[in-house]
Amino acid sequence: MTKRELADFGELLAGEETLLDGLSSGEFVAIGGDSVPSSGAGENRQIRGPFLRYLLLGGCAALKKRGCHLHEKGVRVEGALITDVLDLEGCTLPHDIALMDCRIRQTPNLRSAKIENLFLDGSILPGIGADGLTAKGDVFLRDVTSTGELRLLGATLGGDLVCNGATLTAGETGFALSADRLAVKGNVVLQDVTSTGELRLLAATLGSDLDCTGAALTAGETGVALSASGAKISGAFFLRNGAKIKGVLDLTAARMDNICDDYTCWPAAGNLMLNRCQYGAFTGGAISGAERIKWLGLQNPAQFGADFWPQPYEHCAKVLREMGHREDATMVLVEKEKLQRADRRRRLWRSYMREDYYWFTVWDWVMAVTVRYGLRPLLAFGWLFGFWLIGALVFLAAAQRDAIKPNDVRILRSVEWVACAPDYKASDDVEMTKRNQTGETQLACFLHQPEARSYPKFNPWIYSADTLLPIVALEMQSFWIPDDRDRGVGMWARRFLWLQIISGWALSLLAVAGFSGLIKSD
Repeated sequence: MTKRELADFGELLAGEETLLDGLSSGEFVAIGGDSVPSSGAGENRQIRGPFLRYLLLGGCAALKKRGCHLHEKGVRVEGALITDVLDLEGCTLPHDIALMDCRIRQTPNLRSAKIENLFLDGSILPGIGADGLTAKGDVFLRDVTSTGELRLLGATLGGDLVCNGATLTAGETGFALSADRLAVKGNVVLQDVTSTGELRLLAATLGSDLDCTGAALTAGETGVALSASGAKISGAFFLRNGAKIKGVLDLTAARMDNICDDYTCWPAAGNLMLNRCQYGAFTGGAISGAERIKWLGLQNPAQFGADFWPQPYEHCAKVLREMGHREDATMVLVEKEKLQRADRRRRLWRSYMREDYYWFTVWDWVMAVTVRYGLRPLLAFGWLFGFWLIGALVFLAAAQRDAIKPNDVRILRSVEWVACAPDYKASDDVEMTKRNQTGETQLACFLHQPEARSYPKFNPWIYSADTLLPIVALEMQSFWIPDDRDRGVGMWARRFLWLQIISGWALSLLAVAGFSGLIKSD
């Protein structure tokens, strides 16, 4: 039964007497010193939890003869050993609770309590039970050492949750901090926190920042070091200054204004979850596409039984683009396309759809090297330039070896062409005088004929462009063609011509499709 009268406590302990003597001052009452007492400290440093509750709920009014009254600042204790349970479940306290540098033997019960501020700085305790707690101001857990779960499920704080320098160890649940659905108007500060076990901020709502600067967070049995899945952070997420996360960092579906980070502070590869995470900018850290690709590459959806997550790449690219880094945004999207298409091929292979797998392997390779999956359509013009240059050199070599012939059937049947053949012999049906008397090639002889003076001269540079570009007609291809009767250069030039025509059409179409966005995977 909860003690309601002073007489219920019997003779007061020396530490309790000290507290009564200084209670009305509004200052911190040092119980036997200002350091954390040992677990075996004597009665001069002890305060019973039920007695402390009695004072917090106004019991001091019964001690007016001793000049005792509860100051507006509340109970402010320093260096005490709190024995038994401090049970304030459902209580409404119009003042602060401050237990600084205290050792608290049993888990305080603050479930559904309503208070002004809570100060437990420097104290050692086995955890806190504060589900549904309402604090008009702050909850300070600076330099706290907790050997069990800090439970703040559904708590509402009008100020900040400050845990600077705290050392947190998970209890039997595997959680060092359970703050699902926590609503904080200010910050959640985890600067320089050392934790072993999961810190949970699932679906928490923060009015300002989540600051993990310098924190050392190590996963426990759950494998998760920090989970802020579904959290809404109106300010920044800070992860810098040597922060270390050993275990999974889960930011699934979290929303934050910006990320201020250092790449070295993120968890190891495979331990980052960013699916559906949204943020507005990168501040104070790397913003280059290459660095952000490394960051996004820390994810491994397969480790969590999922397929590739495209959204983190899409959102990162969107943010970089809005920040003015368009080239970096494109780099991220190219990487996304590469990984997403690789994931598609893996699924096809697992489904024994081998024909589709091989087809997409070839198609994805073509898209990668030509237009970067449609994200760099100008790259197609680079390929076109390369084919034009190679083609010009191939056709020039063919022309120098007279392995080019007219591409006009009337010319090929004409006297000036037929009679120029080195092996020409008059037949009984057609009598023509052999025109090649000096052993020239047929082409050279033809070009020396008066009838050929009006025939367009062969230009390998114009010819290469004319055969390559499907939308350009330079009127060279209709007059000349590689002579495949020449089993050397002429034959290979004819084959290259086919390749060039096909490549010209393909690259032109890919460039157009890339500009229109038709060949992206989504």
